[in-house]
Amino acid sequence: MSLVPAFLIGGAFAQAQNAGPPAQPTNWSDPNTWPNRKVPVAGDKVIIGRDKDVILDVSPPPLGGLSIDGKLTFSNDADLELTTEWIMLHGELAIGSEARPHTRNATITFTNTVLNEDVMAGMGDRGIMISGGTLNLHGDRTHAWTKLSSTAKAGSTSIEVLDASGWRAGDEIVLASTDFDPRQAERRTIAAISGNKITLDRKLDYMHFGEITFGVDERGEVGLLTRNIKIQASADAAQTHFGGHIMAMPSSKMFVSGVELNRMGQHMTLARYPIHWHLVGDAKGQYIKNASIHDTYNRCV
Repeated sequence: MSLVPAFLIGGAFAQAQNAGPPAQPTNWSDPNTWPNRKVPVAGDKVIIGRDKDVILDVSPPPLGGLSIDGKLTFSNDADLELTTEWIMLHGELAIGSEARPHTRNATITFTNTVLNEDVMAGMGDRGIMISGGTLNLHGDRTHAWTKLSSTAKAGSTSIEVLDASGWRAGDEIVLASTDFDPRQAERRTIAAISGNKITLDRKLDYMHFGEITFGVDERGEVGLLTRNIKIQASADAAQTHFGGHIMAMPSSKMFVSGVELNRMGQHMTLARYPIHWHLVGDAKGQYIKNASIHDTYNRCV
C-alpha cells in the first residue's frame, strides 16, 4: 500500500492514505494504515479517505474529530470505545450488520471540548453528521420489553415478568408508571435473574400494577434500556443539556437496530434530536428499531 505524506493543520489532522487502487481492510492500530506510519494520537482530527476500509481494532485516545469518507468498521473481537468531538460521515460507519449483528460492547462517546464548532454548515457538532453517507448499527439485543406478571409492591426488591429471555445481570431496566403520575417510572439494575424472576439492585419506591382486571390488561410494562451498542454524550451533558445527536441529510442512509442512545439531543435547538432524518424525503427501507433512548434533552426521533 502506497502512502501519501501526512498533512497537518495546527498539528491536528491524521489521514488514512488515499492513493492507489482500493485497499484491503487494514487495522486502525497498524501504522501502515496512516501517513508517515503514525497512528492517531489524542486530539487529532482524523480523516479516513475514500476507498479506504479501516477496522477499528483498538479503543483510540480521545479524538478532536473524525471524518469518514471511506469506511470504518468496529471489530467484533473486543469491547471497544471511540471517543471524539464529532463524526462527519460521507462514507460508511458500520458496527455489525443485519445478517451478523455485533455481539461485543461498542460505545461511541461525544465530548464537547471545543465549543460552538459547526463541522458542516447547518449540522452543528457533537454528533454523527451524515452527508451522503451510510450508518449501519446493528446490536444483538432483540428482546426490548415485557410486562409484569404480578403486581410489584413498593419496597419490593424483585419483580416477576412475562418474559425476561436474553436479559442479564447488570442490565438496566425501567418500570413504567402505572399511576396517574408518570414520574413514578423507576429505573433499576438487574442484580440477579432466574427465569422470569428479576432481583433488583435496590427497593422499588412505588407500586407497579401487574394484573388483568375485567378482561382489561393493565399490567405495567418493563423495558430494557441496555444495548451492547451505545451512542452517548459525555457526562457533562447532564449539566448543560447539550447532548449528542445523529443527523442524516438528503441522500444519506441510516439502518439502526439494537442501539442505546444516552444523553442525546441538544436542548431548545431545532434539528438537534437524538436521531433524525433531516428533510430527507423518501427514506423507504431505512429504520431505527429495537432501540432505547433515555436521558434525552430534545425529543427522541
